[in-house]
Amino acid sequence: MKLKKLVAATALATAMIGFGSSAQAVVLTDIVWVVDTSGSMGDDITEVKNNILSFNNAMTTAGIDAQYGLVRFGGANTLIQDITTFATFSAAGSPFQLLTDNGGGTEDGSAAIQAAMGATFRANSVRNFILVTDENDDVSANRTALDTALAATSIKELINIIGNPNNDDLSYYQDLAPAHGGKFFNIVDFRSDPQAFFTNFTTTKVQETVINFCEANPTDPQCLNTVPEPSALALLGLGLLGLGFMRRKAA
Repeated sequence: MKLKKLVAATALATAMIGFGSSAQAVVLTDIVWVVDTSGSMGDDITEVKNNILSFNNAMTTAGIDAQYGLVRFGGANTLIQDITTFATFSAAGSPFQLLTDNGGGTEDGSAAIQAAMGATFRANSVRNFILVTDENDDVSANRTALDTALAATSIKELINIIGNPNNDDLSYYQDLAPAHGGKFFNIVDFRSDPQAFFTNFTTTKVQETVINFCEANPTDPQCLNTVPEPSALALLGLGLLGLGFMRRKAA
C-alpha cells in the first residue's frame, strides 16, 4: 500500500509539471536554506544564488507554492530570513543576496537545523530544510538535541544535505537526510557542474515534496491518482532539463 501511494505521488509530481503554471498550486512548501558561511564556501554560495531562480521556477511549474527562509552557520547559527515569498527572499539587498563566506568559526550543522525549525511556517506546508556545507558537523553533542527536537514535532520535516562524504564524521549527514525523507548529495558534484547538479537536485526536491505532502494528506483528491504514465520519471526529468536549458540560453 505504501508503494502504491509512492507511485501515485510520483505520477502526481509528473502531472503537475504540465499544469502547475496555470492551475492553483495544490502543495505548500516552506524551504529553509541552511548555509555554511565559512571561508571555503564562497563559490558554493554564489552558485546557489545563480540557480535559485531556476529552482523556484521548477517548483512553480510543478504546482508547488514555495516560500523561503535562510539560516547561516559557521560561528553562529542564525535565522537571518524568516519564511517569505520568493520575490522578497531573492530581492536585491535581501539577506539571501547579501550572504557571503564571512562566517568562520564552528560549523555546527545540527544546531543550524534546529535554528531553521524556529522559522514561522505556514499551516499545512511541507517543511524543507536544505543544508549546504563542505565540513563535518563540528559539535556532536548537539546531534542528540536535534534528534529530540525532530522527534518531538508532529510535523514530518524533510531534510536534504549537500555535503562532503569524505568529511562527515560517522556519516552523520549521510544518515540524517534519508532518515527524514530526503537525500544526501555530494558537494563535489555540485562544484564540478552546478547547473547539471541543480537540475537533478530540483527534480528530486519536486518528487520529495509531493510525496511528503501525499503521505501527510493521503485522502487529498490530488493524491488519489494511482495510474501513473509509464514514463513518469523521465517526463519529470525532461521538464526540468528544459527549464535549465532555457535558463542557459537566456544567460
